[in-house]
Amino acid sequence: MVNDFFLLFLRNCKIKEAESGLLVEFTSLIAMRNILFLLSCCLLWNLTSVYAQCEYPIDSIDEFDSTRLVAYEPINIGYMIPSKVETDKGPLMIEEAKLMFTFSQNDTLDAFFLTLAVPEYEYHSIKEGFNVLFKLNNEQIIPLLNFPDQGNFNRKTNMRIYQHTLVVPLDLFYNLTHHTIERIRINYPNRKHTITLSPKQQEEVREAVRCIGKAVALFPIKP
Repeated sequence: MVNDFFLLFLRNCKIKEAESGLLVEFTSLIAMRNILFLLSCCLLWNLTSVYAQCEYPIDSIDEFDSTRLVAYEPINIGYMIPSKVETDKGPLMIEEAKLMFTFSQNDTLDAFFLTLAVPEYEYHSIKEGFNVLFKLNNEQIIPLLNFPDQGNFNRKTNMRIYQHTLVVPLDLFYNLTHHTIERIRINYPNRKHTITLSPKQQEEVREAVRCIGKAVALFPIKP
């Protein structure tokens, strides 16, 4: 399921900085090459060893454009839900969503990203905007910038998989090293989808944030 959900990760990812008007684009070829390599590495790692040793599956530098990509193992979040595939025991049960935390760096960009892969029963159109919100365990509600996506049909589930690529500002990154994400709200034009993380999932996500921070020397903060 990891390969199916994250095949489109960073596809034609665009980052727009409204104040300066700066637009930085990752081309589809570079993004696809990086993510295929990323996924092949992720599938070789064991979740227990990752969390216990605070290691990360990939820290690579592209030899052509010097883009550095640091990524953590995808994490299952939410509940198990029925898919649209029927088996002799009833509907095939799948994860409600998957989450991946990454850091990308090149000559013009240093940025954290949190990407959600979410299967949905119906077609939705994701527009650019602050349409994904986090509720932290300190009661903060934080909106994040999301980018357009039309979803892709997944034959293994008979559902559409939607990719939510969220830019994580530096202040939120530090916030997430201390606090946990309790719930995630996705506001589609005609539906609201709320994903509730279990206490274990909350800790796993916080550990992922901390591990990426350590990999890029931004956590812990040194006096």
